[in-house]
Amino acid sequence: MPGSPRPTDVMVSCMASLIRDGESVYHGLTSQLPLLAMAYAWRRLGRRFTWLSVSESYMPPPETVRVLPSSGGPYAEPYGAGVVTTMDVFDLAAQGRIDVMFFGAAQVDAQGNTNLTVIGSYERPRVKLPGGAATAYLFPLVRRIILWARHDRRTLVERVDFITGPGRVRVERGLETLLCTNKALIEFTREGPILRALHPGISVEEARAGAGFDLLVEGEPRVLEAPDAIGMAIIEEHDPHGLRYLQRYG
Repeated sequence: MPGSPRPTDVMVSCMASLIRDGESVYHGLTSQLPLLAMAYAWRRLGRRFTWLSVSESYMPPPETVRVLPSSGGPYAEPYGAGVVTTMDVFDLAAQGRIDVMFFGAAQVDAQGNTNLTVIGSYERPRVKLPGGAATAYLFPLVRRIILWARHDRRTLVERVDFITGPGRVRVERGLETLLCTNKALIEFTREGPILRALHPGISVEEARAGAGFDLLVEGEPRVLEAPDAIGMAIIEEHDPHGLRYLQRYG
């Protein structure tokens, strides 16, 4: 029997629900949750989209996808119908042909800027982060970006220490930027970050208290659907060793 859904699993279903039919969807490195979200969207939600990934596999059969320690290896998404290189994806993004991309972040601020570079000053950092690879290039180009991050004041900050991904540029261009955390779904808009939905059992007050910036509330935020037994069975089939929980979102 599949286990009970945890906050991590609700994050997967939240991210999956944001994928729409007919879109081109891409994930990058260290993206176990996005990989699961893409598989969940296809197999549980019935979404049909163009599957692209950093492993360069084009349209792998979703049922063959497995979460591995490296989401960039060829065995995570095998038997693709073809190959689309990372450089090809960058070209597609420049042409406005990538609809959705997932990005992680060590910090996210009120404007949707992300930081994957340093904590502290760039010249004398307290912590050196892995860097954003092509984040700075892709952020202003992709139609809709789905971020995922931990919902606490160290991560959701008023101002990032370094802008790796320029979210402010996206807001100014009217591009969608959404954030799935282990407590809520947040959208970054010209008016500010808006609390769109909550995990089951999480209150508006708890979500606002866990953010280092002011979360706007418009009406009553909806409650995100946790995966049901069938959904959990699908998630566990793709991640039989529970590697998704190593990111400690709960």
